[in-house]
Amino acid sequence: MLRHIVIACLMIGAVNLTDVTYYEILGVSKKASAQEIRQAYKKLAVKFHPDKNPGEDEQEKFLKITEAYETLKDPDKRKNYDVYGSFSYSRKYDYRSQSEYDNLFYNGLYHNDPYVDTLSGASFKNYMKEGFYFINFYSPFCPPCQNVAEHWKKLAEMYKGIVKIGAVNCKYHNSFCYNNMRIGSYPTLLFYPNGNSGSYVYHSGERTLDALDEFVMMFIRTQVPVPTISQLRSTDKPMAYILGPNRIGKNALTRIAFRLNGIATVAIVEDDDLRSKLVSDEYTTVVFRYNKINKEIESTDEKEILKEIVEALPKTEAIDPDKLKDIRNSLRTGSQSTWVLYFSSKGEDRLQLYQIRNEFPNMNFGEIDCDKWSELCASLHVEVTPAWGLLKRRGGYQRAPSTDNVKHFVQTASQALNLHTLSASDLLRILDGEDTEVWVLLVVPHKASWDHIAEPFTRASLQYADNENINFGIMICSAHTDKYCRQVTRHQPVVMVQNGDRQHIYNGRDYERQMFEFLDMVINSEDLELTEKQVLEILDPSSREQAWLVAFLPERCGELCDDLEYEFTVVAKKLRPLQFVRVGILNCARRPGGFCNNIRAATARLYPIASGHHYSVSLQHLSQAPYILEWALGYIDDSVQKLNWHTFSKNVVSEELNPTRGKKPWLVYFHSPRCYSCYEKYSDFAVAGLLLNNAVQLGKVNCVNERNLCQHEQIMSYPSLKLYLNRNQHQRFSSVITIQVKDYESLLQEIKPLLKRYDESLLAGLDPSVRKSFDIKHDEF
Repeated sequence: MLRHIVIACLMIGAVNLTDVTYYEILGVSKKASAQEIRQAYKKLAVKFHPDKNPGEDEQEKFLKITEAYETLKDPDKRKNYDVYGSFSYSRKYDYRSQSEYDNLFYNGLYHNDPYVDTLSGASFKNYMKEGFYFINFYSPFCPPCQNVAEHWKKLAEMYKGIVKIGAVNCKYHNSFCYNNMRIGSYPTLLFYPNGNSGSYVYHSGERTLDALDEFVMMFIRTQVPVPTISQLRSTDKPMAYILGPNRIGKNALTRIAFRLNGIATVAIVEDDDLRSKLVSDEYTTVVFRYNKINKEIESTDEKEILKEIVEALPKTEAIDPDKLKDIRNSLRTGSQSTWVLYFSSKGEDRLQLYQIRNEFPNMNFGEIDCDKWSELCASLHVEVTPAWGLLKRRGGYQRAPSTDNVKHFVQTASQALNLHTLSASDLLRILDGEDTEVWVLLVVPHKASWDHIAEPFTRASLQYADNENINFGIMICSAHTDKYCRQVTRHQPVVMVQNGDRQHIYNGRDYERQMFEFLDMVINSEDLELTEKQVLEILDPSSREQAWLVAFLPERCGELCDDLEYEFTVVAKKLRPLQFVRVGILNCARRPGGFCNNIRAATARLYPIASGHHYSVSLQHLSQAPYILEWALGYIDDSVQKLNWHTFSKNVVSEELNPTRGKKPWLVYFHSPRCYSCYEKYSDFAVAGLLLNNAVQLGKVNCVNERNLCQHEQIMSYPSLKLYLNRNQHQRFSSVITIQVKDYESLLQEIKPLLKRYDESLLAGLDPSVRKSFDIKHDEF
């Protein structure tokens, strides 16, 4: 058996696992018993488990081992495998060409399915909100995953509007499944009963439609119990009496009640006398009663039953162009009533309209028939129905990105009074610089997906709700207006800040955190752009009262200089706490001629205070903020000493052996030049250190060059920050305190109490503004 395991390990390390059998992967014969298969799997699982092997190749091997075991441990699956092989017994997904393989690899099993949401690592966090979610983590080449696909699609259709059903292709999104979700086998089905605010429940049962239906129903039944009644209710509230519960089905009946929750009460009538009071027709399954409405329904299909009940409900107010104009005028002149607009066409299911009306009873609702008023719908950026929009206080209009999460859209968008959906003329006016106010724009090319940006963009607008000079706009381009969006972006939606004729485009993908930081830097930073006159003043050392870091961007620089403008905005924000340092940009694309004739390449220059010398570096390769900051901080102040084993022992450690009076503690930054995070966090360390300059001595250690020193100091990760407090009159023994590397403010708040307890006199040399802030917040020390 051991020989088989060794052979299996060699094969796993050297062979494409799609070319070997499941028996060969596990290192067992085709006649192996269930016990032998289990033992072989356990040994291989320990060897290749993702917790011990973070590499993608090892993770892929672990997946194949698990896939083989999941198939061979089950007698029925093993029998099918022995007869048909790995892929062919699920004939629908059998692939015979590279293109078919590629299609499965990239698109997965649920591409373009109207009911299953295809998710990625990037979209997963934004996708999860309140409510029920059921997520399938799968590989498109896993036979059990292929077998469950049709059941999963039918389940998604069955529970549309009740449970959000999603799927993650873990073959393509390998790192997310392994490293973030810790998925160890396929398919893994996780149910989230409380959305993003709670943990998940693992579905370990059968993966048939009936089994999945029963599993989901365990959570649904507790939400909407359907009572059996003994007497009829008043007709002043909508009632749906179920006369044929057995013909409809228990689960279908619960789903009907869930969808009608708050719209109509659903109750079961089993008493024959009570039934005879409602109807005499034995084929009637449901009776809907409300005021003078009495509708008898014979269908046993839950979709048809819901459709007939919704059609019997009171209609929503119809909105025509004149009515819309009156509403907007009223909102602009002080009306506080928000209007929710529902865009529809003939024959559409209006259930969602009544569900949203029930959620927001204090809002006005109107329905626009896009068959009748097609031009009106087009002017409101609606090409496909159903769709939703909002008319807000002050007359602003915003269109919902989709029909998903409409409740959340109404909640947030109704508060975002400075956020508007723009017309093509609005966009052109803003891009041409005709508007003197600052605009934050989300520009969406025709047919581009933007659901994942809509919510964080709306929340960003709420952050600036009190600033009347900052507006937020969304431009959703149609086929006719797409040429205007393509002036900004061709294929993907982008977020940008337009300030007059100046543009700052956000190039990141993290719309939760990094986009907020981008907007904060661009909107709240000082105006960095310099004129030729200002540059000449900076060049004169006699009039230079501050150190200046200046980016010189040539006239024809293109995309590089666009990126550098943003990077210098980041640099300016990081250096803002140092009041003796200023940052500026001379962009020759906007100020050609004169001094700019001498600028041939993108360059950064550091001008020290009252010095005739300056330091220069090319920005062709030093183009990112962390690297620019490290370079600049080295010339702004020389307080941070580069330490090696000798200087570290002499200056830091020797104090333990030969203590001297008046020596200050050491704050030492351990880093690696191969670690990007070390560059990112270095500026916060350096700024905090400069603000503590009179209280501590600063050092940094390159752990690639000084490996022995870092091992001696037990540096386990980069960057690491340690505070060395030697013996003094207050403490008998020296101590070393590890400080978590955070932003400079957090570093100061963590370090200063330690220094005050160690030697309060050290704080006397702090920058006055820093010391004052510290004294206010830490009087208890």
